[in-house]
Amino acid sequence: MKAWKILVFSTLLLVLFVFNSNVQAGSGLRKGTAGATELLIPVGARGTALGGAFISGISGVEALYYNPAGVAASDASYEVMFSHLNWIADINVEYAAVVSRMGEFGYLGASLKTVGFGDIEQTTVANPDGNGTIFSPNYLTMGVTYSRAMTDRILFGVTGKLISEKILRESAMGIGFDFGLQYVTGITGLKVGITLLNLGPNMNFDGQDLEHAVLLPGTEEGAEEEAIRTTLATFELPSSLQMGISYDYPFNEQHMLTAMGNFQNNGYTYDQYNLAVEYSYDDMLFLRGATSAAYREDHPLAEDNSDYGDGFVVSDQEHIWGSSFGIGLKFNLTPTMPVSFDYAYRMAEFFDAPQWFTITAGF
Repeated sequence: MKAWKILVFSTLLLVLFVFNSNVQAGSGLRKGTAGATELLIPVGARGTALGGAFISGISGVEALYYNPAGVAASDASYEVMFSHLNWIADINVEYAAVVSRMGEFGYLGASLKTVGFGDIEQTTVANPDGNGTIFSPNYLTMGVTYSRAMTDRILFGVTGKLISEKILRESAMGIGFDFGLQYVTGITGLKVGITLLNLGPNMNFDGQDLEHAVLLPGTEEGAEEEAIRTTLATFELPSSLQMGISYDYPFNEQHMLTAMGNFQNNGYTYDQYNLAVEYSYDDMLFLRGATSAAYREDHPLAEDNSDYGDGFVVSDQEHIWGSSFGIGLKFNLTPTMPVSFDYAYRMAEFFDAPQWFTITAGF
């Protein structure tokens, strides 16, 4: 068992090193070049109210999205979660997840996220205002997670994801992986976490609407048109490497304050820094708040360096997300069934602030 643990951690560290060595971090040159960005839409009101900064200590079923290692920190045998999000531009995001303790083997979890864009009228060159055809894009992500306490201080988790995107008769399928680690230090209340998210091969769209009947140049008069399929370019997954730290400070048996922060090294846009705090009263009432900032790095390849410039950006057209806030209530529906209701609100430039509603239950 000891050799197996060493192999797991050695593999994880190798993956992290290779990823960090090849990623062009914090560069605006890669902004907007990744696809499957629905993977970046946060789920769960608690994690969102904390700005995603709690990767070092988030636990249970909500950790499936933020850090799969935290699933093994759950005290429940089973946990389920349902979350609804009013996303920007009238997009609705539904999320459901479940985790189960499997004895000494560890924890297994499963999750499903769907993104609903509503009905959209198709436009063409000949009909720029719409041709009367209505379509509804369909995006979903399914995940399976394994998480385990390797020692009394080290938790490890990995998630495999199936990504499906469909627009009209075109679709793209892909796979991605999340790796997570949490470490409880020797200092009481101090925890450290690291995640590598959305690592996987490139995706691309294909489908029947990409076929066109054309008369090839140089063919004889009267020749039949041939079906030619347009090949679309591939796109990368929005990978990121995150490192976080948190500290629990109990004032007494009823009052607890947790401060946390993380650094997010993005492969597709600027680096990001998140800071958050959570106050809990009697493990029943929770108040949360967070702020984030992106760091724009000047790059010699940019045509106009003035568009970049070194410095932190709290919120503008380059980094639209502002502060986030939330509240949570937790109570025992039965002596062995805790239930939580959580709400989160996040400020945004140019759009109405999105809101999250989440219910979680343990058994």
